[in-house]
This record gives sequence, C-alpha cells and structure tokens, in this order.
Amino acid sequence: MFFFKKKPKETYAFVDIGLSADVHSHILPGVDDGSPDRTESLAILKELHRLGVRKAVFTPHVSRSMFPNKADDLQERFADFTAGLPEPLKSEMRFHLASEYMVDEFFAASGERLCWPDGKHILIEMSYYERSREIRDMIFNLQMDGFQPVLAHPERYVFYQKAYDKKKGVAELQDFFDAGCQLQLNVMSLTGAYGEASMAIVRWLLDHDMYSFIGTDVHARRQIDHFTGFQITSAQLDKVRQLARNNETLFG
Repeated sequence: MFFFKKKPKETYAFVDIGLSADVHSHILPGVDDGSPDRTESLAILKELHRLGVRKAVFTPHVSRSMFPNKADDLQERFADFTAGLPEPLKSEMRFHLASEYMVDEFFAASGERLCWPDGKHILIEMSYYERSREIRDMIFNLQMDGFQPVLAHPERYVFYQKAYDKKKGVAELQDFFDAGCQLQLNVMSLTGAYGEASMAIVRWLLDHDMYSFIGTDVHARRQIDHFTGFQITSAQLDKVRQLARNNETLFG
C-alpha cells in the first residue's frame, strides 16, 4: 500500500507582491494611532526597506473628533522627521506626505487637502462600525473639486461585511466604483486577519477588478511580521501585483 502526501497549498507573503511604493501608512511619529515615536518609525522604515519598499507615503489620520491634525503642522513634522533619517533610508527611499481623511460632517471644512504624490488622489475613510451619511455627497464634491477620491480598505468596514452577498458582492461598493471612486486594499487583509466576511469581500473585489491600489496601512513594526500566509489564488496574486504597479504610477 502506498501513501501519498497531499501537495501543500501555495501561500504567499509580502515579498511576492513586489510592493516597492507604499501609499498608506501611519509612520509619521506622534500624530495619530500609528507610530508613537521616532524609534518605532525608524524600525518600520528599516523593515520596509529590507522588504524592497523604496517609496512611502505617510498618511496620518485627520478627523476632528480624534486626530484634529492640520496640514501645516503635519508638513512641519514631516520635514523634521525625514531630514534626520539615517542612511541608507535617506538616499535610497523617497517619502511623501498625504493624509487619510475621515468623511464626517466636518470633512468639508477640514482645510488644505494633502494628496498622494500626483496631487490628485485623496485617501478617505469611514468609521469601521458606522457608515458615513456624508460619503456619497463627499465623493461627488471631491470629484467636482478636481480630486480623485480613494476609499481606504473597504473590506474592513463591518457594515459592508454584514451586507456582503456571494453573487452581488456589496452593492454600495459597486455604486462607488461605478461613480468613479477608487478602492484601496490593505496588505493585512490578504491574510484573513479580519475574518471570513472581510476575506470574501477581498476576493470578490479582486475577481471583479474593483481595487486600484494597495497599501500596508502599517501602524507598528510588529505588524509587518504578519504580512504572510495570504489566502488568495495565484490569479488573484497577479491582480495584487498589478495594484502594486499602479502605486508606482502615482510617483510619476
């Protein structure tokens, strides 16, 4: 009698994506729920550099209730932090300051917009647990003002997870996509860390080519150790790799 071992399923990790330009991170120290200090920020950057990232957009939260950051203050902190970076980070990496804006009743009056490197794309988010009543109007208004809205990590919103349908996906995300709002995938979401419903949304959006970009959304060095064991097929990995290439186009 012969016993055959089952062929192990293929698994993927961060290095398989080919992500050299990160468009979503919370590395700027001491401004939100991300890195608390310079030491942690340097540890994050060194690890990303080791993994092949050469361009990084810092996107600190901006929300009146929790993180009332102002553009000029963030720009000052960004300049101070990047000026003091050690080698090889300083010479081998490029950095850009943007923000991740909470879409709420205060968003319209939040002041200067800090966009991705092309000066057009603007990263927006909602509360994980409650859909923003202003989201549709704000997407439209941003477009009218010449911006390209990008909704961060749609797979993580609990209300979309509850609304997910195997055949139809999430109707509102389809509506946003059809209206020209782009969607950004989180690296950690590929691991299934946020539950089966979140993973189902990831697969559905990938299969229907509805994501445009991918970001680490890294808040701490320890997170990077878990950027592995992605629960996707080889065909879906190819699409994730395309998202990484899309990131590069933002830098010109």
